[in-house]
Amino acid sequence: MEDKIINEIINRKSSLNFSNEKITKDEINILIEATKWAPSSRNMQPWKVIFVSNESISYEPLFNSLSESNKEWASSCTLFAIFCVEDDKRLNKKFLDVGYAGQNLMLQSERLKIQTHPMGGWSEEKVKEAIKIPTQNHVVFILAMGKEGNLENLNEDLKERHNKLRTRNPIEENFSFDFWKF
Repeated sequence: MEDKIINEIINRKSSLNFSNEKITKDEINILIEATKWAPSSRNMQPWKVIFVSNESISYEPLFNSLSESNKEWASSCTLFAIFCVEDDKRLNKKFLDVGYAGQNLMLQSERLKIQTHPMGGWSEEKVKEAIKIPTQNHVVFILAMGKEGNLENLNEDLKERHNKLRTRNPIEENFSFDFWKF
C-alpha cells in the first residue's frame, strides 16, 4: 500500500542531522510558493512565516529561546521558519490552516532534499522578542531546516534517535467507519 503514497509523505521525518550548507534564496522562494498554496478556511491565509538564517542577527536570540532538548540538536540547522497567527475569535481555524501550511512546506522541503524538524518547545516571550513579533500574535510552531549533515558528527544519542525507524499506529487505533470504535 505504501508504494501508492507520494514519496515525500513516506520519506519526511524529523531530522536531527543538519550540515552547514546554506539553503539558497531560490529554494526558499520555492518553499514560500508551496506554503502559500496550503488549504485555508475562507481563504484567510492567516499564517505569518518568518525565516531566520544562521547568518541573521536574529538567529542567536531565536536559538536561545528554544528548550534545552531542542537546542541539543538544532544548533546545526541553517534556517528556522517560525509560523505565527494573530489572535482573534477564529484562532482554532487559523491553527488548522497553519498546520496545512507547515505540512506543505515540509513536503516541498523533502522534495528539495532539505531536512526539517518541527518543534513545540520554546519560550514564547523570547521568540517574540528575538524577531519582533507583535504581542497579539501566537507562535504556532518553529521548523528547523537544513541540508543533510554527516551522521558521524552527531553524538551517539542523537545518531540513535535520528536513525530510529518511523512507525505508525495500527489503522484501527486511529481510524474507524460510521461510529466511534476505539
